[in-house]
Amino acid sequence: MTSAFTSFERRGPVALLTFSRPDQLNAMSGAMVEEILAAIAEAAGDPAIRALVLRGAGGNFMAGADVKAYATQSAEAFRDFQESAGRVYGALEGLPKPVIAAVEGYALGGGFEIALSADLIVAHADARLGLPEVKLGLVPGGGGTQRLARKLGPNRAAELLMTGRFASAQEMASWGVVNRVAEDALAEALALAEQMARHPAGALADLKRLNLAAWQTGLDAGLDAERDAVCALFLSGDGMQRIRDFVARSERKKIEGTKA
Repeated sequence: MTSAFTSFERRGPVALLTFSRPDQLNAMSGAMVEEILAAIAEAAGDPAIRALVLRGAGGNFMAGADVKAYATQSAEAFRDFQESAGRVYGALEGLPKPVIAAVEGYALGGGFEIALSADLIVAHADARLGLPEVKLGLVPGGGGTQRLARKLGPNRAAELLMTGRFASAQEMASWGVVNRVAEDALAEALALAEQMARHPAGALADLKRLNLAAWQTGLDAGLDAERDAVCALFLSGDGMQRIRDFVARSERKKIEGTKA
């Protein structure tokens, strides 16, 4: 499915969402926001899609929002755009399937906020990531201050936020924000997504939810949620069948070992 500013394609159990406004470094407009939300909804509603990979066209992930549009917006229109863009980040974080950002070139402002809303980030060695809103006299409006501090820690987040500088992929990897640095970020992200897609959807959804709960809730609440999830999965048809299959394989290996 190709729209004006995005494309959405299926590669087996993995969906690939491409931001495609390369002449503007894929800067996010109001129209693009609606297309992204529609693509996320399609991924959420299709059980055959088990993971989602995000990328940008033209060698860049996304250089944030369209600042040129800001110059002509009223205060009301500006707030409306911030709220609608915020739905994108929330939808990615709330999607009960793994989301991997394949970052090339620039991932800045809202583009970096999209990457922070993914479960994993795979970046090209030359990628640059940052939240430079302070240079415009603004702050990030899509959760960047909150997600970056939670993933990076308050001291390092404060440095990036208050200087507005761009960090390299290697630096972000050493700080734990980028999972992998790869010469072919898209191929690496797709391989990771395909590996995850082989696992049961229910377990993946619970793992994503519990991983988020680890830094969004208290320890006791997170432990209770984890216990509830593992018990529910144990009783599910898929979980019980996989346990039986594991036991059967173990018994076969034991018998084969005895015969040898």
